[in-house]
Amino acid sequence: MGVVDREALIQDIYEAAAFPERWPAILEQIGRSADTPGIVLLTRRSDAWAGYAVSKPVEHDFLQYLSTDIAARSQTTARLLGKDWSGFLSNLDLFSEQEWEAEPFRKEWGRKWGWNHAAATAIQIPHGDSLVVHVQRRDSEPAFDRRSIAALDSFRPHIARAGMLATRWRLQRLNAATEALALVGLPAAVLDRDGRVLAANQLMEATAHVRWLARGRIGLVDRHAQGLLQTALSGLFEPSKDSVQSFASRVSESDAAVVHVVPTSGQSQDLFEGGLAVLVVTPVAAPEAPDAPVIRALFDLSAGEARVARELTRGQTIDQIADTAGVTRETVRSQVKAVLAKTGTTRQAEVTALLAGVPKIRGGS
Repeated sequence: MGVVDREALIQDIYEAAAFPERWPAILEQIGRSADTPGIVLLTRRSDAWAGYAVSKPVEHDFLQYLSTDIAARSQTTARLLGKDWSGFLSNLDLFSEQEWEAEPFRKEWGRKWGWNHAAATAIQIPHGDSLVVHVQRRDSEPAFDRRSIAALDSFRPHIARAGMLATRWRLQRLNAATEALALVGLPAAVLDRDGRVLAANQLMEATAHVRWLARGRIGLVDRHAQGLLQTALSGLFEPSKDSVQSFASRVSESDAAVVHVVPTSGQSQDLFEGGLAVLVVTPVAAPEAPDAPVIRALFDLSAGEARVARELTRGQTIDQIADTAGVTRETVRSQVKAVLAKTGTTRQAEVTALLAGVPKIRGGS
């Protein structure tokens, strides 16, 4: 077994609850105590992987694994969770030798990169998260024996408590974020991919645009907006879908709002911050065309798209906008299509009705 300063390592584990960037070095030390260089810590939420930390010796190969669809076909996690065992289990505890050699994790990834023997544990964390610690040995190294498993098990309670502390601190931060938005009059809530509410301010609880569902979930009254919300939340675990999404919500002719879905983090390496979004409802009230910078900020439009959106709200036609800007009608039509897509609307009249209510901020152009 590798030599580590156990007391110092345990202290580092608890500190990593507040400073998650320390996890890779800590994992490497835990792995050294059990003579295994490859160790990964993952968070699982809503039946999807939300974040990870990985030791340096296996980092490159693990990232190659994430770029494939092997995780969707592998039975390793399903079998691990099915055992409901409060400790580490080796691959031979979960699979027969024949099954292991046919398992996609081993057959398609392990053989390619020279990894064979594995051990893992699953730790349930309050508020729906679970931690999975996965360790890996090379083909040339021996399988995990009871002594190695015992060494890993000795750190498991500390990893579990660190995970619990991290989730508690995360909830405190999320609650603080929603309350800060309440101070400027904005209803806000923090949601997971299933629409489950982890934090919400009183303004969100009172707004007519949301409906409260079973199992602590939330939805939007406007059916079209609800579909866009579901699409936004379903992409929370996809790094390519980490931008803010904004769209219209209307419960009546006189009650419209702009809904923003803001991922709490675009980094899958963030163990406890990934896979969540802040839902913000911006009430629509003023009956005048908003400033272009305001439109651009709300819907992530380009400067040209924001200008077109503003002119549509002022009642200008595509021909008039093209003449004023000195561009072709085709250019304006293309920009209109982009505005429709980014605002979640389907007709120019809907864009006009939506943007006519965005509050005007002085100093815009």
